[in-house]
This record gives sequence, structure tokens and C-alpha cells, in this order.
Amino acid sequence: MRAMILGASGMLGHDLVAHAPPGTTLFPFTKKDLDITGTTSLAATVAEVQPDVIINAAAYTAVDRAESEAALCFQVNADAVGKLGRIAARAGARIVHFSTDYVFDGMSSEPYGEESPTDPINTYGASKLAGENALRQSRADSLIIRTQWLFGVHGKCFPRTMWDRATAGLTTKVVRDQTGRPTYSRDVARTAWALIGRHSCGMVHVANHGTATWFDLATHIFARVGRTDLLSPCLTAEYATPARRPRCSILGTTRLERELGVALPEWPRAVDQFLQSLTA
Repeated sequence: MRAMILGASGMLGHDLVAHAPPGTTLFPFTKKDLDITGTTSLAATVAEVQPDVIINAAAYTAVDRAESEAALCFQVNADAVGKLGRIAARAGARIVHFSTDYVFDGMSSEPYGEESPTDPINTYGASKLAGENALRQSRADSLIIRTQWLFGVHGKCFPRTMWDRATAGLTTKVVRDQTGRPTYSRDVARTAWALIGRHSCGMVHVANHGTATWFDLATHIFARVGRTDLLSPCLTAEYATPARRPRCSILGTTRLERELGVALPEWPRAVDQFLQSLTA
């Protein structure tokens, strides 16, 4: 299998490269190598590489900054994704794309399934939903993987920030009224390759098992340093940000577990593995 990866230097992209299955001929491209918004160079590269699958791990992910950079956010997360889909369709390549729980409004008391109604409440979420729709409309053979609360060794993430603050002995307030499923980028990468190998298509939710609030996640990390005394909870209303966040955007992973026959690891175990890699 010939696999082309966009956004190869990002958190998820790095892990997709690292965990490619044996026998895969990889063509990883960083943003510097190949910008997803460069349609002409993108089409030329696909024609040259002739990939069986194009994995798009490139995205605009600055959730708060997106509120003031909406045009750029939509250019990367929506317009470019639709163009990539059309390029893939003409080349006869499958495309794997990653989306987010932020396509939901977070008002449900139940986990969101792949077919649940979408209603994003911030610009980033709206751009990712537009990207999903643009990819579907491109008529490319596609797999869209929604994930959430992603963390990994290669890049900025909430668990890394909490670890840095805990080890530095800094007092920290964290919101306790937003709930989701913390998810390790390595687990997403391995799962994506498994789904590619099974020729899965459509929409699949991928997240580590178990739910948590941001405060729960922070508590787990501060406890590993033995400094939970530094940590205190707060409400979202007390911590103003430019972008609104979903209150409860738990992704349901029934389809994933049915396809693979197993759930992803519990999030505390995944966080511990992350911390081990971070400190190795």
C-alpha cells in the first residue's frame, strides 16, 4: 500500500508515520513540504506519488484564535479538504480525514453517535463540519474519523501543560463542568491504520474508553506528581475564552468497537503511557 500523509510533523501526523504497518510505502509531507491549501502543488504531488490512500492530518486547530481568524480556519479545515477530496477522487485514491467532537453543541446527556445531529457552537467546530460536508460532496472514497480531547508527545496539549505546571509547583485552576473522552494520539494513529486495513469508510468515532472532565484529567496528572494540593476546580463561566466549548460532547464509539471487536484503552492508562513517553 502506498500511503501519503499530510501534516506529518503534527501531533497526530507524527504518530501516523511512526505506527504505519509493515509493508506500507510512506510518503509523509509536513506543512513546509506541502501545504494543503496549495491546490496546484497538491494535485501535482498526488499525480506523482500515485497513493492508494491519502491521510489528511493537516488542520487549523487554534480553537480560540479561530474566532478572529475565521477565513483562514475555513480555508484550511473546509475549502482545502473539499479540494483534496476532488483530487483524490480523480486519482482513484481513498482519503482518510480527521474531525472533532466540536461539531456537536454539547447539550446532550447521551454520547453522540456518528449520525447524531450536528450543531457547532464555535468557529473551529463549524469549519470542521464544513470540511466533513465538503469531503462527502467531493465523492471521494473516504473515511472520516472524529476524535476528541487529543493529546500526544509531539505537540502542545492539555496533559503536557498540566504536567509542566505540576512539576513546576504552580497553583492551577481547571474547569470541572466540561465532559469528554481524553484520547491519546498514538491510539488514534494505530486505530486509523487498523480501519484503513479493513477498508472502512464513512464516519467512525475514535476515542479512549471512559469519560472525564478537564478537572478529572488534571487531577490524574497532578496526582502522579503528588501535588493535587496545587489544583482547584472552577466553572467554565469563571474562565472566559474567545471560543465557546461544548459542555458534554462525549463521542460514542459503538461502531468502532463493533468493527474492531475491542475498545480503546481506558483514558487513565493512556495518560500514564503518555507521561512515561514524555519523561523517558
